[in-house]
Amino acid sequence: MSTENEKPIVTELDPNEQVNEKDEKNEKTEKSEKEEKEKQTKKEKQKEKEQEQEPQTKEEVIDLYKKKTQQRTALMNQISEAEYSVKEHTIVLTEIKGVDKNRRCWRLVDNILVEKNTEQIREGLTKELEISQELVDTLKKQLEKKNEEISEYQKKYNIGYTQNKDEKKDEKTDKNKQQEKNNVGKGVLL
Repeated sequence: MSTENEKPIVTELDPNEQVNEKDEKNEKTEKSEKEEKEKQTKKEKQKEKEQEQEPQTKEEVIDLYKKKTQQRTALMNQISEAEYSVKEHTIVLTEIKGVDKNRRCWRLVDNILVEKNTEQIREGLTKELEISQELVDTLKKQLEKKNEEISEYQKKYNIGYTQNKDEKKDEKTDKNKQQEKNNVGKGVLL
């Protein structure tokens, strides 16, 4: 039962205390974000260390070398696909260059034919062309790094291209056969 004489308790909050509470919350979130970033960087460093571990046997050296060359080949394939995309986009852009901006145009997007005007198509193609060109540039940089990495690996483990004795013999016989073909008809009197 409440009486009329009871008054609610009202306390004034100090504005500095509110700010301090907010600052503490912000500091806590910043600390947690920093900790998460540090954990991520530690995980990335551990992955790099695992990848960079020294191979112990010749088979491991060869396997790692093959893996690196396969990665290089995959990069080269990606580059060629991106360059092909750039060529296609430039061809289409040059073909629709002189066409009226309001003319209807169709474009195949994910196996769906879309009707737009040529201006919209030009804008979309130029954006995609820029993106494709940037992709080509970044992939070429990655390829250069991979080539450097492979060459360093070859130097470190003395990996070179050597031929077997059988292959050398085959080359010699091929050379002899080629010389015999070239000599046919020489020294023959008619």
